[in-house]
Amino acid sequence: MSLLGVGTLSSSLREKVRSGLLWSAIQSWCVRFSSLLLLTVVARVLSPEQLGLFAAAMVVLTFFSMLSEQGLSEAVVQREHISPEQLSAVFWLNLLVSIVLVVVVWVTAPQIAHLMNIAELAPILQIASLALPISAVTFGQMAVRRRTFGYRWIATTAMVSTAVGSIVLLTLLFAGWGVWSLVAQALTSSLVTAALMWMRPGWKLTRRVDFEGVRPLMVYGGNRLGTYLLDFANTRYVELFLASTLGPAALAVYTVGLKLYQALLQMLGSTVLDVAHSGFSRLANDRPGLIAAYYKSISLTATVAVPIFCMVAAVAPSLTVVLFGAKWHASAEVMRWMGLLGAVQVLQFYNGTVYNAIGRPSIGLKFMVVKVVLTFGALALARDSGMTGLLHAYVISQLATTPMSFYLVRRLIGVSLSELLRRIWPMLTSSALMVGAAVLSQEFLRAEGLPTLVVLIGSSLAGAVIYLASMQLIAPHVLRNTLALVRPRREPAAIATPTSDTPTP
Repeated sequence: MSLLGVGTLSSSLREKVRSGLLWSAIQSWCVRFSSLLLLTVVARVLSPEQLGLFAAAMVVLTFFSMLSEQGLSEAVVQREHISPEQLSAVFWLNLLVSIVLVVVVWVTAPQIAHLMNIAELAPILQIASLALPISAVTFGQMAVRRRTFGYRWIATTAMVSTAVGSIVLLTLLFAGWGVWSLVAQALTSSLVTAALMWMRPGWKLTRRVDFEGVRPLMVYGGNRLGTYLLDFANTRYVELFLASTLGPAALAVYTVGLKLYQALLQMLGSTVLDVAHSGFSRLANDRPGLIAAYYKSISLTATVAVPIFCMVAAVAPSLTVVLFGAKWHASAEVMRWMGLLGAVQVLQFYNGTVYNAIGRPSIGLKFMVVKVVLTFGALALARDSGMTGLLHAYVISQLATTPMSFYLVRRLIGVSLSELLRRIWPMLTSSALMVGAAVLSQEFLRAEGLPTLVVLIGSSLAGAVIYLASMQLIAPHVLRNTLALVRPRREPAAIATPTSDTPTP
């Protein structure tokens, strides 16, 4: 796949990237689609209070999980050379920290529940925290697999663990376990993942450990951890605020509206970013190659991911009811605004990947500090305006940082913003036309009194037709090149490098 540029990479690396992207996509699509499908069932069985209770627990445990990982996984991927002794040291550090964090959670769970005004939260936090050390033993294996583009086994592991966890969830859910069925699913998935990753290890533990050699990794990882924590504060503060002020039911409404955005962000954004980090890191010393890879990555994403997010935003009222049921109609507003935000974020995320790939994670850390300040300021101003006001303030604060993000990439590696805009303006224009067509069609079909499913299908088809027609009219080469990416290549070694005057996504 031309994620990192045809002709820019060596043949072997290009094939590794193509294979890695394929299996990363399979993993993300299967796992996220399964998760979304399960939520459509869970949302119909559990009450908003129960679903919000589990969502609150996951927000807290996500924070502790980041502390457990310490940013070392990305450090392992980014490092040009790493020894088995260093990997063994990383393993023991992750495991030790995770065990300490379990103790912390068990001791502080009642206080956390009190601060969030959710008395039932404490036992759920305590039991669910047992997944932390189970997950910690897989961090090193996952990192080595990513480093060597071993995404096939990562995908296999993820799909199997998701399937087993889903069976456990559905069995217990219909047996009346309520929110505990979700806790059991989380623990089961972690256990299966750990078992499979160590069944076919990418490296083996050694008796000798090189803690001294881990210091450079910890410097890089510390910067990444700082970025993770700031990003957590930036993206999850809204959830904590909703849970503690409006209650778990309000958090559930937000979570349901957020779910599709999160799934798409993983499937359409993080799928590529995971492989891009590995590929960009190999191009860190080849600046022209890195720039070419950056252009092609964003162009491909603008062609495929941006219109999907825009479509979700356009048909959110119908889509929410079809997926989750009429009782969650209030989640449509969340889905609409987060869909629009996602359309911008999938383009902007490559910028952070560049910072990390060239060994400058501190840039991303500083950028995230600015982002958090803007977000907290916006939410503070909107704190008395309810969920809708908080949502609007959050989205605006996120979009306010977009120009700075692209400016930093221009300064760091010399990307031409005018060239970037030249490559993606057809996709952005076509997406805007698509949104207009989908919204108008949706309103017309609803006014006719048609079933919600028919309204959703009709408006989605109208938007899709307009998008494809617009692209065919103003940028037919983009559609051809995008379709060519999914066709099997007969002679990969004979592919020529595109000429500079041929705009290729």
